[in-house]
Amino acid sequence: MASDIKGFRLRRKAARVHGEGDTHTLPDPEEKMTIAQRAQQWLSENPRKIRNGILILVGVTAVVVLLVVLRAAAKDEHSRQLHTALEKYDQIKILPKGDARSAQMKDFGLSLKAACEQKLHTLESAAVCFTAGNALIEGREFKTAAEFFGRAAAAYDSEALISVARFMQAQALESAKDFEKALAVYKELEKSYTSVKKGEAAIFHQGRMLYYLGRYDDAEERFAKLSRESEGKEFAAASRNYISLLNSERAQQKAPGAADPKK
Repeated sequence: MASDIKGFRLRRKAARVHGEGDTHTLPDPEEKMTIAQRAQQWLSENPRKIRNGILILVGVTAVVVLLVVLRAAAKDEHSRQLHTALEKYDQIKILPKGDARSAQMKDFGLSLKAACEQKLHTLESAAVCFTAGNALIEGREFKTAAEFFGRAAAAYDSEALISVARFMQAQALESAKDFEKALAVYKELEKSYTSVKKGEAAIFHQGRMLYYLGRYDDAEERFAKLSRESEGKEFAAASRNYISLLNSERAQQKAPGAADPKK
């Protein structure tokens, strides 16, 4: 029994020592707070930050709305001006062809310069640039016409319309006797025309430009592609005629006493 009492005392002493070594910490009140309570506390402690944030958000929203409204208004005004320009072109086309009509076409085309050069690109602006280019061709302002056709091509979103605008640009450059630039445009068209089976037209006009530039060998190479019955039937006859013309001019150049065309 003495041993039982002694063991009991030892166990009680060990329990007392163990209890003195434990440190009981009180739970953190913040840990018991819910997310909603924390958010409410932050809102009550930071009223200035909240007010400033709301003011900034309202200001940014107002600026965005203002920009959208102004852009829409500018687009509507832009559209109205373009429609007015197209109506005027239709009125000029009614006039009989001649110097008076050409002069009006020139003035009309040049009056659209600002409309074509602005950064707001729409299908209507492309149509106006294209119309202005046609008017300037009739008004014999070929370089400016080529520029307008180039702008029209940049604004169109259809490959077909882009190709038409590029072709007219090349035609205007050819009329301005800028054969090098016209040749470059026709080379670009050869790639885009492949999908619509009009590559022969681009090749044919490349040959013409090379002929005008005096590069007869390169020109003949283009025409030879189209002169065969199995290729480019639409331009076969015209290509053979150009080849005959090239051979004739070569013969004249080789004749005794013929002037050197390079001089």
